[in-house]
Amino acid sequence: MKGAPECMRISGFMHRVNNPELTKRLNEHAPKTMEKMMITTTAFIREEAAAAGKKKGHTSWRTQDQSKRHGSER
Repeated sequence: MKGAPECMRISGFMHRVNNPELTKRLNEHAPKTMEKMMITTTAFIREEAAAAGKKKGHTSWRTQDQSKRHGSER
């Protein structure tokens, strides 16, 4: 939607979201700018990815990286 007013771009994005939880979050705290909307969306995606990783028993890359460093310091 190049050239469209920011409110139209926000509305267009929100109407295309097909995840009910993200839709609910965006509607509860309606973003006033594209930047705030993308921050909210990115945070939601990261939370979902972290939850999915925990379900599968994966550790985050940060935890793995830290354990490697502590092992090499010994």
